[in-house]
Amino acid sequence: MRRHISKELKELALGLSLHHRMPDKAIKSITGISMQTLKRLRQTYRQTGDVVRIPVIAGRPRALNGLDARFLEGCIERQLDAMLAGARE
Repeated sequence: MRRHISKELKELALGLSLHHRMPDKAIKSITGISMQTLKRLRQTYRQTGDVVRIPVIAGRPRALNGLDARFLEGCIERQLDAMLAGARE
């Protein structure tokens, strides 16, 4: 079952694990955080230097990639060029 674990509790568990060298089973009994989550918590800390991952860009993911956007920009430019050429005639 998933549940939110506060940043403070994650920092406590990480401190017990890394600084006090407490075994995962003891940390689990104290904090209620599963051993798999403790493993993932240490991995996140090694990768980011923090106990939580902060997204690079918040919000909804883009629907178009860069190639799609460049294609649409090209279509717009060609359409404008065609309109200007028609206006000159």
